[in-house]
Amino acid sequence: MESGSDSLSDRRDFVKTAALTAGAFMAGPLFSRSTRPDIDYDYMDLHVHAARSFGMDRIMQLSKERKVKFGIVEHPGRNYRIKHDRDLKEYIEQLRQYPVYIGLQPTRRNWRKAFSEKVISQVDYILMDPQQIPNDDGTFMGIWKFDTRVDDTEALMKKYMAHSIDILKNEPIDIFGWPLFLPVCIARDYYTIWTEERMQTIIDLAKAKNIAIEINEMAHVPHKEFITAAKAQGLKFAFGSDARDPRAGALVYGRRVAKACGLTKDDFFVPGKRA
Repeated sequence: MESGSDSLSDRRDFVKTAALTAGAFMAGPLFSRSTRPDIDYDYMDLHVHAARSFGMDRIMQLSKERKVKFGIVEHPGRNYRIKHDRDLKEYIEQLRQYPVYIGLQPTRRNWRKAFSEKVISQVDYILMDPQQIPNDDGTFMGIWKFDTRVDDTEALMKKYMAHSIDILKNEPIDIFGWPLFLPVCIARDYYTIWTEERMQTIIDLAKAKNIAIEINEMAHVPHKEFITAAKAQGLKFAFGSDARDPRAGALVYGRRVAKACGLTKDDFFVPGKRA
């Protein structure tokens, strides 16, 4: 169940350097300690990818060791392994033999055209992030890439917000992934760029469709202030490592920010079949 795209694998390479710049600075002194907090609820990491070097047996071993239930996601689309209904059925059947949640992670809009609603409804949840921003010429900007160049921050944010709004309004998603992530070249201005208006727009749209917000372990987003505001509006959350290696289920940032924001078991999204 490995990804069919080398570009998306770049995210995992990116985290070795960029997450420290684009995410860790947001954690601040609150999250500088190495110990994990104890919280009274079961943990779920709903953003895990199986890979050739990280198969289901190893994933199940980690689940037992870390006492974390996993949600496995794969990308549907013509550039990936899951191209049509037959592939999706096979993916579901393979994972049903394991005690995991089964998810999909589409990367671009209009992915559903290749699949029937009947088969899509058999997955437990759908997670999507806004990191592939469409350009006017039909290409896409992958903002997770370390070498992403931003000449005009406001122009980028206009496109970024429009794309995020499009996903939140029109895609049948259960979890909004990588929320508030910024390209590393502008991440130092995180608190200026993510204005209250922009954050409230995302919260309002997620609330309108009952979409959970991912607490992303790889990029350390979103930050405490956003989570607190979203919690106050009744939104649910989901831990996501976006890992395809033994980092799955570690959830160091996630556990700490959840504790700092006073999240309880009732604040977390629980997948179920999409009837």
